[in-house]
Amino acid sequence: MNDDFKILLEFLEGDVQEVAGRSAATISADLKEKIARFASGKSTEEERVEMKKMLQEQPHLIPALVIETKALRQASE
Repeated sequence: MNDDFKILLEFLEGDVQEVAGRSAATISADLKEKIARFASGKSTEEERVEMKKMLQEQPHLIPALVIETKALRQASE
């Protein structure tokens, strides 16, 4: 398993409410869009590298990524 996504997978195994409860920061619309592109796999390699770095430096953004990823999973079911 790729270590870059280990923490995301751990969050995905948890409850959405628990993850959402940890998020206190407001995220700009632009950043939300970048997170959504990353979650959907539509970001470029450069955007992926930037997002991984941002998530490591600002872990409070991880719950937003989890929410986007779960929303994509539910939409595909």
